[in-house]
Amino acid sequence: MRVFAVCLSVGFLAACQGAPAPVVETAPPAPVVIEAQTPLPVEPAPEPRFVINNIMNLARGTLRDILGDASLVRKEKDAEVWLYRNDHCVMHLYFYPNDNDDYRLEYVNTRGVGLSLDNPTVSPNACLDSHLLATPQTPGGKAVPE
Repeated sequence: MRVFAVCLSVGFLAACQGAPAPVVETAPPAPVVIEAQTPLPVEPAPEPRFVINNIMNLARGTLRDILGDASLVRKEKDAEVWLYRNDHCVMHLYFYPNDNDDYRLEYVNTRGVGLSLDNPTVSPNACLDSHLLATPQTPGGKAVPE
């Protein structure tokens, strides 16, 4: 009797399944064609008037004529550090005395201002260029004629 009940249960389950769903064949999707777009013209960045390598080993007075007065000057153990800051970057100039006790630029540190800017990175040369005086000064503090 058990065998009969099991067979009857299996028969009912098979009847509930119904007819198998028909298999529909579809064509493969059409390939996606991406048209080449003409790139927008990009103007090259202007060449900086000065680069970091050009100002290394210059005296304080010469750099003051090129950059103007620093926002802050601080003395450290053996160095004098000048701070320049604008909307784009911060620049520190480190002057150390040579054998004649003349302070010369030996190290420059730059960084962009604020990570929320469109481009938070600024190259050291672009930072230096952004701090240059519009009109360089002569040692007497007068503008150099162009």
